[in-house]
Amino acid sequence: MAAGAKRMVAIAVDESEHSSHAFEFYCDHIRKDGDYLTLIHVPESYDLTLASPAIVEQILKEVEGKVEALEKKYKELLTAKKLSGKFRTASGKPGEVIVDIVKQEKADLVVTGTRGLGKFRRTIMGSVSDYIIHHSPVPVLVCRHKTT
Repeated sequence: MAAGAKRMVAIAVDESEHSSHAFEFYCDHIRKDGDYLTLIHVPESYDLTLASPAIVEQILKEVEGKVEALEKKYKELLTAKKLSGKFRTASGKPGEVIVDIVKQEKADLVVTGTRGLGKFRRTIMGSVSDYIIHHSPVPVLVCRHKTT
């Protein structure tokens, strides 16, 4: 990277405290002047194949409302912390979507939180942070939230 060039940092965000912690960790410990952030959110998906049109509409409105609230929260944080960046959202499997956006944005670093699932639960359920670590073309920082 040339001197003075901006660093592109991708941060995976959702509604969890783990996500908020990862964002704050970036701000407190990693942030450099000139960084440009891409905040990536993958909304929860539902199997709606057997749902009535009314239920589908209700669920889609709820998801849309949650995404709008999350985008507003993080855009306000960007402004308050005098950071440059944008909010991106896409549907699909979270790990795959995040890695795809990281590639599209030509990110230099990915920051994500972790829920700290045990080995058994992670094996059964999978782990978004684990997927990102193994498939990201750039370094990944996984922020574990300290429990007090």
